[in-house]
Amino acid sequence: MLIDFDNAVQQAGGIQKYLYLAAKSNRYCCTVKYANSNKTNLCLNQIQTSALNAAIELNLFEIIARAHGGRHVSASEVASQLPNLVQHQDLAFRLDRLLRLLVHSSLLTCSYVANQGGDTQGERERDSMGFLLWANSLVNFKDAITDKDTDLFKKVHGISFFHYAQKDPTLINLFNKSMSNLSFIFMKRILEVYKGFEGISTLVDVGGGNSQTLKMILSKYPSIKGINFDLPHVIQKAPSHPGIEHIGGDMFVSVPKGDAIILKNVCHNWSDENCIKIMRKCYEALAENGKLIVVEFIMPEVDTMASEEGKYLCSLDNLMFLFDGRERSEKEMESLCKTSGFSAFKIASRAFSILGVMEFYK
Repeated sequence: MLIDFDNAVQQAGGIQKYLYLAAKSNRYCCTVKYANSNKTNLCLNQIQTSALNAAIELNLFEIIARAHGGRHVSASEVASQLPNLVQHQDLAFRLDRLLRLLVHSSLLTCSYVANQGGDTQGERERDSMGFLLWANSLVNFKDAITDKDTDLFKKVHGISFFHYAQKDPTLINLFNKSMSNLSFIFMKRILEVYKGFEGISTLVDVGGGNSQTLKMILSKYPSIKGINFDLPHVIQKAPSHPGIEHIGGDMFVSVPKGDAIILKNVCHNWSDENCIKIMRKCYEALAENGKLIVVEFIMPEVDTMASEEGKYLCSLDNLMFLFDGRERSEKEMESLCKTSGFSAFKIASRAFSILGVMEFYK
């Protein structure tokens, strides 16, 4: 049976208005299929289980099934059917993220509609300690939907994950090793397909950690001067390397100047508001005609939701509720670009089909 709903939610101005279009136009209906999760890892399986539990607690399937007229339904009307106690500005948008994951688990189906502007949008090695930290946090997954200010990890453990990790040498070493391994895999492929580092004089890596990304870039482009920028306590532990200058600071306050700046897997850790703050600081630091290079996973559109890549990214997107972060689509990244003051946006290259190398032009 097809079940549909379409009820507009209150829209904020600027980027928020753009981002909520998906929550208004995504269309969902119930199915009786169940996903095969054998190919996903434990952490992402836990996300799918937590998302399903939250959907049941919020009575989402019953709300969708009650929709009149045999139509698909959108996240905005589902949101309108929830109690006043849980209503907030971001509710429909957060529900849309949850519903997309349920689509990947084959518990809902999803289709396209055109919004008012005519655009088509979607309808709708870790040890046991590390895993238990996620699992304990995900017990409260429903709160990520009903409370727009909820950082799930902080709610359970009292402090954010990154502050928690800094106090636990075993955890932070494990986390840094995992990120370093991923960075190596990503950058190896990016350097094979992306040619945008050619001609750069000074490249600033914002959130560069131990400078592995810059080391790999400079190994292919030795004429580049690299600036590794991160929090002071991170920079203190970064090893020296020819051609790389380490600078400590706060990316929300200022960023070192360069003719190009790279943000690799930074944006998904932050809300739209904070991403815009970071990007504006990058804009201020760029030379005239400079560019910001953004490396992030790109969320799929509805027509590719059934793919294994789509399932992985939707699971990862829901995992980011732990940090009040999120994965974004191409259109959402372009909107951040324009809102931050940049004049043009393009996806310059893709690595592994799901990882995008985007360029924002000053």
